Amino acid sequence: MAEGTYGVLWNGIEFTVDGRQPVSADDFHQIGLHCWSSPPHRAAAAFFLEQAAAKGHDGAAELLGHICFVQGDYVQAVPWLRQSSGSPRAAYYLGCLYQQGALDAGIAQSYDDAADHYRRAVALGEPEAMLALGNLYLERLLPVSRAPMEHALEHFLAAAHKGHPYGQFRAAELYRTLYADPDRALALYEQCLANPARSGHALASLMTLQSETAVREIRWDRNNQAMELRRQAVNPDSPGRTAF
Repeated sequence: MAEGTYGVLWNGIEFTVDGRQPVSADDFHQIGLHCWSSPPHRAAAAFFLEQAAAKGHDGAAELLGHICFVQGDYVQAVPWLRQSSGSPRAAYYLGCLYQQGALDAGIAQSYDDAADHYRRAVALGEPEAMLALGNLYLERLLPVSRAPMEHALEHFLAAAHKGHPYGQFRAAELYRTLYADPDRALALYEQCLANPARSGHALASLMTLQSETAVREIRWDRNNQAMELRRQAVNPDSPGRTAF
């Protein structure tokens, strides 16, 4: 590690902590966080985070696992993710790797191991793991003690209650299509459409289009039902056909 006049050099760039030389794990973690959130310096993030992790900084190890995972470097990601046993994000990522398999990283594909990691992440409050676990149940890839859709809905609703737009959308879809419960479906579709996090989701366009369509159809059906009740109330002897 090269030292500059006041800080640490990386590719000719000097990094400091409030104008001084970084020394502690927290110092290196702080620089690593700055680099990861700053596109011009993002490539330097792993260098500083590794210094912090080597000094025992758990947050640095967890962020290293995240960086390696999102970059597709699973060989480097797995040791950091395993080290971050208390992280919901790390547990979720490990679940993803077991679900798809990552032989280069020493992980054979296993739905049971994936579910174990997802459940650990769920226990720590990770909504993405709730969705992933719900999908495994819905696809009948895990043992069930009741109807697969009941297991799935439980986990989709848990994600929805965490404010996850896709959790709201998936729960709404189940209520509308499998449970034939338009009232609950409508409430969840509307939550999804009102959720500001929806716009940043990878499936934002799909959720928006299908939710808006479903809301229109449910409201149309409600209006037709209300009109029919009105007809029956004011013309109880009418056969239900408009007379001309």
